[in-house]
Amino acid sequence: MPEGHTLHRLAVQIDAAFVGAPWRVSSPQGRFAAGAQLLDAQTPRRAEAWGKHLFVHLDPQTWHVHLGLYGAFTFRGVPGFATAASIGAPRSRTAALEPEYQEDGWLLPEPPRGAVRARIQAQHGWADLRGPVTCAVLEPPEYQAVIQRLGPDPLRQPAETIDPQAREAFLENLSRRRISIAAALMDQAVIAGVGNIYRAESLFEERLAPDTPSNQISQERAEALWGRITEQLRTGVTEGVIRTLRGKSARRHWIYKHQGTECLRCGETIAARELAGRRLFWCPGCQLD
Repeated sequence: MPEGHTLHRLAVQIDAAFVGAPWRVSSPQGRFAAGAQLLDAQTPRRAEAWGKHLFVHLDPQTWHVHLGLYGAFTFRGVPGFATAASIGAPRSRTAALEPEYQEDGWLLPEPPRGAVRARIQAQHGWADLRGPVTCAVLEPPEYQAVIQRLGPDPLRQPAETIDPQAREAFLENLSRRRISIAAALMDQAVIAGVGNIYRAESLFEERLAPDTPSNQISQERAEALWGRITEQLRTGVTEGVIRTLRGKSARRHWIYKHQGTECLRCGETIAARELAGRRLFWCPGCQLD
């Protein structure tokens, strides 16, 4: 499932490609036909991400997308229309586009391929959404209800700073939960945007045992964890990939999907097990408390 950095990159690209001018919205698959009709011919005002959720604000409605495990946007258009051809679950590359324009001056889009839930089109390109778990048009109270269910998102802090209010909300959320810190980091009501990779890598780098009860983590260590996750997510936005291991190693991650191999920091064998339906990775030698 795409983690928070991916959705923030997606929001930036949607903003650059579509915001500020009327767009055309359709549902080639048909499952979003009613929603597409509400959005069509409107002018999107801004796109934003909160954790793993994308919101495109119109007036007064908001288009809400959650990619889930398999969702992705694919972008096609003239050079410069979009910086990334696909954002979300991995998609196959497509051949270079040979632009052809319609009589009204809009780029002629290619026929939809596969189950396209929604197609959004600007004058010089378009984007197709496939496989989302959520694709809905929200009224203002519904948008607020979604936001209120989400915990603080480290990527919504001002650039290069730590927002004390967001950090305190995270600390408060941990203090009220007895579940393990590994389970808490995957709870989007505790912190928004963390997925399986950032969970494993942040706990490893902070030497926190995954089974430590959330409400038993000291304030100092919880603040350090918030800072670590913030740093990792910001790097993910900048680089477009999750890379937590630097230096000479060809690996991107310290422990994620490296179970059964030696820890590069202490030499202990990296372990893995199931936790709430997801694979948990940790180092028994480094993460003792």
